[in-house]
Amino acid sequence: MEKEIKIVKHLTGVKDDSRISTNETGWTSRVYIIDNGKIVFKFPRNEKFKKECMKEVAVLQLLKNHKFNASTPVLNWTAEDNSYFGFYGVEGKPLRKVIRTLSNEQKIDIGTQLGVFVKQLHGIKDYGDVKSQTLDEQATEYSGMYRKGRGSLGMIFDQFELMIIDDFFEHEVPKNMTMTGASELVFCHGDLDYNNTLIDANNHVGIIDFGDAGLYDRSQDFRGMDDVTLREAMIMAYGGGDIISRAASETTSKMIDVLNLIYCIESREAEASEYIERIRLRFFDKEL
Repeated sequence: MEKEIKIVKHLTGVKDDSRISTNETGWTSRVYIIDNGKIVFKFPRNEKFKKECMKEVAVLQLLKNHKFNASTPVLNWTAEDNSYFGFYGVEGKPLRKVIRTLSNEQKIDIGTQLGVFVKQLHGIKDYGDVKSQTLDEQATEYSGMYRKGRGSLGMIFDQFELMIIDDFFEHEVPKNMTMTGASELVFCHGDLDYNNTLIDANNHVGIIDFGDAGLYDRSQDFRGMDDVTLREAMIMAYGGGDIISRAASETTSKMIDVLNLIYCIESREAEASEYIERIRLRFFDKEL
C-alpha cells in the first residue's frame, strides 16, 4: 500500500495524507479516494483482477466519446503494465445511504434521470470487445456462487430459513431470470444499484464503477433498483413497455443481497448487518 500511495501522490500532486482515503472492500481492487471522490485510483489485487481492470479502463475510454445527462468518471491516468488506473470521479452520497430519506418527488426525479441515462447508455453501438451474458447464464452463475458460500450463512440463519433461501435460488431465480420482450442484448452498466449511483446536494445523479459493463438483457440496469416509485420513474423515462422484467428486477435484487452478505461474512465486513436486515425482511417478512 505504501508504494501505491506514493504513486497516487506523485501523479496527482496531492501530498496531504488527510485528503486521501483507502477503500479495501472491493472484490477486485484496492481503491484510493482523494477529496471525497474528486479523484479515484484503482490498483487490482492480483494478476487475475488486472484483466478485469483493463476491461474497466476500456469502458471508461469509451464513455469519453459519449455525452450523458448523468455524471460519469473521466479517465486520466493509466499504467503501461495495467497495474493501476486513475480518473476524475463523481461526487455525492451513495443512493443506498439516502434512499430512505427521499420524498416521492425526489425519487421520481432521480428515477427519471436514471431512466434517461440508461436509455443513452443502451444506445451505444461502438462498444468493441466486451463481456456478454444472458439472464439464463447469470442465473446459473449466481446460483453456483450461492452454493459455494452457503455454509457461511449457517451462523446467521436457522435451517428453516436456509431452506427458504435454498428454494429461492433453486426455483425463483431460474423462473424469473428469463429474457424480456426485446431479444437482443444491449450495452449496459452491468451493476447499476444503490451503491454505484451517487446523489449530490442538488439531487443530480452520478454513476460509478463500470467494471461489469457489457452486453446484457436491457432489464439488467433496472434490476438493482428495488424501490417501486424510483424504478417506475426509470421505466417511464426509458420508454416504458414490457421490455423491463419487474419479476427479474425483484429476484436479482434479493439474490444480490444474499451474495453480498456471503461476501461480507467471508471478508469480515462491518456492513453485513444491513444485508441481514434486508434478507430477514424480504425473505421472511420480519425485521431485526
